[in-house]
Amino acid sequence: MSVKELLQAELEFLSEDDLQELYELAKRRSQRVKDDWDEFGALLERCQIETGITDLAEQHHHYIHGTPKIGNNE
Repeated sequence: MSVKELLQAELEFLSEDDLQELYELAKRRSQRVKDDWDEFGALLERCQIETGITDLAEQHHHYIHGTPKIGNNE
């Protein structure tokens, strides 16, 4: 049985109050995850720097280790 199926089976035994509490817990957890991703995105925005290097992501090995660029005749 999957975790989702196990949870669905257990829901049958919970009272309305317990279901409400579980729902609120899930909503808080969901919001916390969203907030964490928002915070991470904001951190990335704050940490961005302009290097003037247009191929940094594709050729990072060249800039970090000094190896030849891939697919480039330079």
